[in-house]
Amino acid sequence: MPMEHKAGIPRHRRPFAVRTKLGALALATAALAGGALVQVGQANASTTDVAVDSLSTSATADGQFKATAKVHATKTIKLQALAVTARSADGNIYDFPGAAATTVGTWPTTYTSGSRTFPAGTYTYFVSYKLHNSWHNLSPVNSFTSGANPTPTPTPTPTPTATTSAPTSTPAPTSTSTPTATSTPTVSEPSSAPSTTAVAPLGIPGTWRNVFSDEFDGTGLDGSKWNPNWLGCSGCITPPVNSSEEAAYSPSQVGVSGGYLHLKAIQQSTTVGGKTYPYVSGLVESDGKAQFTYGAFEARIYTPASGTQIANWPAFWTDGQNWPDDGEMDVMEGLSGSACYHFHSAAGGPGGCAPGTYTGWHTYGAEWKQGAVTYYYDGKQVGQITSGITSAPMYLILNNAVSSTNGGPTQVPADMMVDYVRVWQH
Repeated sequence: MPMEHKAGIPRHRRPFAVRTKLGALALATAALAGGALVQVGQANASTTDVAVDSLSTSATADGQFKATAKVHATKTIKLQALAVTARSADGNIYDFPGAAATTVGTWPTTYTSGSRTFPAGTYTYFVSYKLHNSWHNLSPVNSFTSGANPTPTPTPTPTPTATTSAPTSTPAPTSTSTPTATSTPTVSEPSSAPSTTAVAPLGIPGTWRNVFSDEFDGTGLDGSKWNPNWLGCSGCITPPVNSSEEAAYSPSQVGVSGGYLHLKAIQQSTTVGGKTYPYVSGLVESDGKAQFTYGAFEARIYTPASGTQIANWPAFWTDGQNWPDDGEMDVMEGLSGSACYHFHSAAGGPGGCAPGTYTGWHTYGAEWKQGAVTYYYDGKQVGQITSGITSAPMYLILNNAVSSTNGGPTQVPADMMVDYVRVWQH
């Protein structure tokens, strides 16, 4: 296996010998795209799938809250209304103002509600939409806490549940008053919709503080956070990380636009380090700029597809300065078309692959703590590793590798997109 050197320190990437897919494991099936798909039944029509990609709230200085959600569907649908509803601990319903008619499709669509105050307490909240005169409530169901003193009137609607069944009485949610200019919702597609930093990692329990975030809302890669190749000089094309890869890494294949990081693999003969590769692709890493010991690591990623399989060898992972002694945490890598996770160290490389299809948009996370790493896909735990866990700092890596040996079906051109990367610690 080749070695990359920086300041005399040997650098490796995980050998395939310890990255092979494990046999069938008793793993929980992860929900698609950050929330359970809700099938909306309709007479004499086909089933429609709508999913929540992300959901968060934010508070203003005067104690008001607003909600932001990203949703998508399996086809273009004109919803009669899209909204976010909150429920208090005693079951009262409080709508975020600004339910809006919205067209959703296979692209991520961002909805931002108006602002309102909530009585002091803890609330659960979720996305709802109206289609064919029926309201449908979506997963996930998140929570927030208000310390406000005002006591607004609850919305007079039945308590919703995160199921596919519609309310049995007056549809909810609806605003309790006519939205003002300050409470008008905004709905936009990726080209104009900045991401909203989540208050906590998706599905990972505990109290967290955000220590790193890149929402990729600018027009170029943030050089204070990322390097656009594999441990190379600025602007250099570098060899692959692993000897079984078939693409060199070039800064030209890294871009930021439309609210996303783009790592593009193309067929282009490229010679670097005396070897010619048939492809060139994109990689970013944070070595020398951001590294962490322990915490919750999360990224929302679009993986290119070949049928129902993940194409190529895309990955979101972390690595220490002295592989394998310092460890390597694979949050997600597309092995043989599946979404898989591992933790590599001198003790070995245990891991597994989540059942189901993980092409397109999904959220991948891992909680790394002393003696254990727990993996979450779309907010659902898919596995845990408790052997060989290291404690040395690691930096972040995202790459769209090409490997006919280790990855899924080779497909170029292919754009691996990243909506955000976030790290939290206690």
